[in-house]
Amino acid sequence: MKKPNVLPSFWNLVIRFTVIFVLVVMAIEVVFELFKSGNLNAALNSFKDNSWVYYLAIKLVIGFVYGLFMAYLTQKRLKKQKRG
Repeated sequence: MKKPNVLPSFWNLVIRFTVIFVLVVMAIEVVFELFKSGNLNAALNSFKDNSWVYYLAIKLVIGFVYGLFMAYLTQKRLKKQKRG
């Protein structure tokens, strides 16, 4: 028996896109910091005064906006494919 073609939930898509975006951006920043300073001590020292909360909050907000936008586009494309 064939499974019905169910569209993924909008909020599931938002969460997926947000998490992937934040992880990729943070990984890229770590790589650039590694090439720039030769080690990660500079990045670790900059987070000692609890500035990591602000850093993470900014990344999550930007990632959430990206997730909303991409989930909207994905839902729109999937609905169009399902109709056609």
